[in-house]
Amino acid sequence: MYFSRREYCLAALGTSLIPAAFWTAQSNRPPGRQASNANLAEYNSTLVNGLTPRYLTWDDRKWRCAMGSIWNAGMDHCLRLTAKRARFEIRDTPLDRGPADNPAKRRSEMRFPKSPRLPNAVPLWGATSFLHHHREDPEGMAKRWGGVHGQLHIGSTFGGSPAVAFRRLRRGEFAVTTRGENDEEGTVRYRGPLSFDEVHHMVYRVVLHPKDGVLTVWLDGDLVLDLRGVSIGSSHAECYWSFGCYYSGGITCPIIAEYGDHFYPSQTDLSNRINFRPNWS
Repeated sequence: MYFSRREYCLAALGTSLIPAAFWTAQSNRPPGRQASNANLAEYNSTLVNGLTPRYLTWDDRKWRCAMGSIWNAGMDHCLRLTAKRARFEIRDTPLDRGPADNPAKRRSEMRFPKSPRLPNAVPLWGATSFLHHHREDPEGMAKRWGGVHGQLHIGSTFGGSPAVAFRRLRRGEFAVTTRGENDEEGTVRYRGPLSFDEVHHMVYRVVLHPKDGVLTVWLDGDLVLDLRGVSIGSSHAECYWSFGCYYSGGITCPIIAEYGDHFYPSQTDLSNRINFRPNWS
């Protein structure tokens, strides 16, 4: 995935609109229960003979893995799983990336690129609960680009940044971006403060279409984005879901993200989950 200079500039502009007190609070907040490596023991290792398999079955799907532990032995932090939860971590080493990534990138993701890909022109619903750990070096991370924690990958034929991405920007705020055939540079559609070290619940409804795309996002029960008639995806209809941690501009401290109550994008209506708060267990 390519993070365009235009997206980077828009993201940087967005951070200047957030009150300074928010950044102070984020830097000084005490670590939550899940904010340290202590919770590693809550998850099972994915290593087999020292490596994470390239393909893993989790949450009733066979996922393709992209992370350092599939090609470097002993990197037990990259991906750990339970039956219904996933924990991703990237560290500031040149090994914390996919084998095809350049050395500056940091990645730990699971993706489902199997055909058929996600269709255009039909409503697709997705949902997940997530917990993003606080950043140990917020000042250093503010000098980087931020990263992606979930994306509708646009596919290799059209290429470039995702059709939809759920991001943490360089100063830590949550953001949603879209990109499409008639919006090749991509657009930041939403940005706002969102706490670390707490579980959040997200539901989204998307219609992929090169001209008449739709995206609606609810976060912790609140409607934060209702977008219609914009370019989301391409006429090639090659989008697929990928999630975890992807920081193309590098990092200065460990980045940890946990997921549960995960629903892969489908035509199943998930509106009943907008105000539902599943147990984090």
